[in-house]
Amino acid sequence: MTLPIWKSEWIVARRRKRLLVLNVVIPLTLVAPIAFSAAPSAHAAAVFTVLFVLFGTFGSSIPLIRDGESGLLARYALAGAHPGGLILQRVLASAALDILELTPSIALIVVARGASPAQVAMLLLTFGAALLTANLLGAWAAAVARSVAEGALFSVVSALLLLHIGGTFRSPTPGTWGAAAEGWVPFHPLHDALLAATGGPSTIGPASELLLPGLMLLGGLLVTGGLGRYFTVHSRA
Repeated sequence: MTLPIWKSEWIVARRRKRLLVLNVVIPLTLVAPIAFSAAPSAHAAAVFTVLFVLFGTFGSSIPLIRDGESGLLARYALAGAHPGGLILQRVLASAALDILELTPSIALIVVARGASPAQVAMLLLTFGAALLTANLLGAWAAAVARSVAEGALFSVVSALLLLHIGGTFRSPTPGTWGAAAEGWVPFHPLHDALLAATGGPSTIGPASELLLPGLMLLGGLLVTGGLGRYFTVHSRA
């Protein structure tokens, strides 16, 4: 089994060393002032969550739109590659690169705020799942966009909407539909883990509470794989 997109993403990343360094340094410069400040944990966790999610969403959608416009994805499909497999490879490779580039920022938060080993473990788990979700969301934004500008707009709107539903900007009243919906959003566990790691209260209890967002992420991956042809042949005229 060959993984052309996965391999090409890593080859391009290794060759674009300047871009790789910038993708590490820029988030660090944004995270450091807040991590080392006396900012309340609620504010710090919200800023960090938004930063990481938008980083993943934009990093997935914009390159996919450009590859769609150039016909690269269509050529891969015409060469016999499974369209769904191509898109999933792209999402997984992009998410893996994002995790690599943002891990120094996570480490800085952990050191600056003195997170415990248990908090670090939860943070790493939810961090990876949230970035995979963000890249998946970016792929869907790219699928419906007709230009890079539209892709950027759809990415930010969809990401902020899910962040809002996931409780990043609000605390829903227990027992309401908002509280129920919050538990399904894969960005919610990351926000909660960041809240705990920065010194605030955590609302995530047993690991079983990660089941619903995990199912949502798995469902999104399966749907994307099944509808991969739409991503590769979608016109962007």
